[in-house]
Amino acid sequence: MTFAADSPSSPPSPVIIIGAGLSGLVAAQRLQAAGRAVLVLEARARVGGRTMAVPAVPGRPAAELLDLGATWGWTHHPYLTQVLEELKIRPFTQFSAGATAYETPHGVHRLPQPAGSAGYLRLGGGAAVLCRTLADELSPDTLQLATRVTRLRRLPEGDIEVTAVHGGLPRTYRAPAVIVAMPPRLVAHSMAFEPDLSAALQHTMQTVPTWMSHAMKAVLVYEQPFWRTQGWSGFGVSQTGPLVELHDASPQSAAVGALFGFFATPHPLRAAGRAERQAAVVAQLERLFGPAAGAPLAYHELDWSLEPFTSTPGDEQPPLAVPLQGPALLRQPQWAGTLHWAGAETSVSEWGRLDGAVESGRWAAAQLLQLLPDAVAAN
Repeated sequence: MTFAADSPSSPPSPVIIIGAGLSGLVAAQRLQAAGRAVLVLEARARVGGRTMAVPAVPGRPAAELLDLGATWGWTHHPYLTQVLEELKIRPFTQFSAGATAYETPHGVHRLPQPAGSAGYLRLGGGAAVLCRTLADELSPDTLQLATRVTRLRRLPEGDIEVTAVHGGLPRTYRAPAVIVAMPPRLVAHSMAFEPDLSAALQHTMQTVPTWMSHAMKAVLVYEQPFWRTQGWSGFGVSQTGPLVELHDASPQSAAVGALFGFFATPHPLRAAGRAERQAAVVAQLERLFGPAAGAPLAYHELDWSLEPFTSTPGDEQPPLAVPLQGPALLRQPQWAGTLHWAGAETSVSEWGRLDGAVESGRWAAAQLLQLLPDAVAAN
């Protein structure tokens, strides 16, 4: 499949956005609102990127969705707050009343101070509801899933040729401009550019850490949040693991109870079998919250370092430092203003977080429209 060059009688070719995570979908929404046709190419068979929610208990109502990916926002996140208002999505405050469980090699300690998760904001249906809602607002045929981009080539006349694989077959697209809305390190690992990007830009892309790439989450679901009646907040910290940080992950309705935690990085259980990990996690929660934790209705887990459309080899190691803002080079367009970057790693807002993803998507769309002003007359 190839998009032909524009002719006087045809509308401009769509801008191509690579990646249907939050930043890519926000950029698509902004461009579409400005009258520009867009085509979003996504390697996964779903939208959402690093937001991902699963049914709490298989066979139960879909509204009971729990996050396995990015989860939280905060009231000081202006870009996230604005997009939630625009989409009419109301966040709720994660439950945090009660004691904190603090586990050391010498036992479990009950700390009365407020939970470390006080004020965390979550979304009904999980953070992935943001991406699902944005995708639903796009024009028909705007989104193409299961399409992995492998190469970008700048053509002599200035357009960009995009080479991808869909259904095992190569496809070629042509666009006046492209926004790459993927983790920079993943782009450097999996995508070719012709002509080559500068050595400084390539180095920057390779060295920027990928938010959440080392994270592994586990979620356990119960008939009810029993720990609350025992005075626990559900928040916990452990020196022994396998989970080193725990939270109350129950839906707002508390139709079921849920606890989630992050596996230690590194931890030998991450290379073990799922059943072994589950048994170790259940045993840990029994230590923390008592026998009722020993009978979960469901167990979910996801190791983001093994997700090929998020992480690269070596990403299982946590970064030595987390940037406050993305590199300046990843805010600068390339190829005479036709190649742009988006994604939480490029943000000057809350780097890596949902707020940063929204900010970067809006920035990339605005930058593209400013540099290609004739692109707005798509209809």
